[in-house]
Amino acid sequence: MNKLKELENLFSNILKDTNNNLDQTIYLNKFINQTNKIIKQYKDDSNIKDLDLKVINTPKNIIVGYMGVEGAFAYEASSKLFKNIPLKQYHTFKDVFEAIKNDEITYGVLPIENSSTGSINDNYDLIREYGFYIILDTNIKVNQNLLGIKGSKLADIKMVYSHPQALMQSKSFLKEHNIISRTYSNTAASAKYIKELNDKSIGSICSKSCAKLYDLDILAQNINESSTNTTRFLVISKNLEIRENAKQISIIFNLKHEIGSLAQILEDIKDYNLNMTRIESRPIKDKPFEYYFYIDFLGNIKSSNVIRALTKIKEDTINLKIIGNY
Repeated sequence: MNKLKELENLFSNILKDTNNNLDQTIYLNKFINQTNKIIKQYKDDSNIKDLDLKVINTPKNIIVGYMGVEGAFAYEASSKLFKNIPLKQYHTFKDVFEAIKNDEITYGVLPIENSSTGSINDNYDLIREYGFYIILDTNIKVNQNLLGIKGSKLADIKMVYSHPQALMQSKSFLKEHNIISRTYSNTAASAKYIKELNDKSIGSICSKSCAKLYDLDILAQNINESSTNTTRFLVISKNLEIRENAKQISIIFNLKHEIGSLAQILEDIKDYNLNMTRIESRPIKDKPFEYYFYIDFLGNIKSSNVIRALTKIKEDTINLKIIGNY
């Protein structure tokens, strides 16, 4: 909003309150405070250099890693974002981070949250632990399915294997059919595992594509509770890259030990007309009841308003780090 328009709106409110015979001193002081705040926030004294960003260009000869095997939703996300790019499989999330650290791969593709079951907290913690950056994200529609070995029927299944997120997303179906759940490292890996077990009483919850990949039968389709079940995937990198069309910023920080410190950060975001899309807190290891915070908001780092906002947030936090503009 234009600065003069903001001042005009404030002054209109003062006149309205005066006409209503409200305490004019209170509203005059409010007007002065708000005016000073607006003037300060529009001062052209913030610079992107103040944010200490080291941005690189997109490297050549890219290799992308993901957790799981072919047929996993992470494989689908990787294939969507990186067409005709070599993909490498890893057993755990941490293995992907280690591969980036050791320059085995350029990027890693990892799930960060699901619309039904919430955050994948391990990956929030690993991003901070390794000091990596987010350079892209994408959403993948997730439909969970019950698969069994050839010739098996739904009535045969007594136990299923899958990733904990897939099991949570399908818990009503499993309860309805009295099926015991067992966790596995990855949805597609669980399909491969039950193929090897070759037991009609054991199934897997995974994508339909796993049926063809591992020669299994689809016994029940779309068994997840929510029809809009979606998982958000991030592309992580050792280095910060910012594309021209970047529209979302992710930051991480600790709070000062002061009353209202989190409220101040939210006020900073509001004052600079930024749209916050996510906030997440995670405990700090070895510091009981202390937390670091992730915040996502819409914007591009080249915008002067965003630079001013981040400069102010930096003043009001400890260890602010911009972990992506994508």
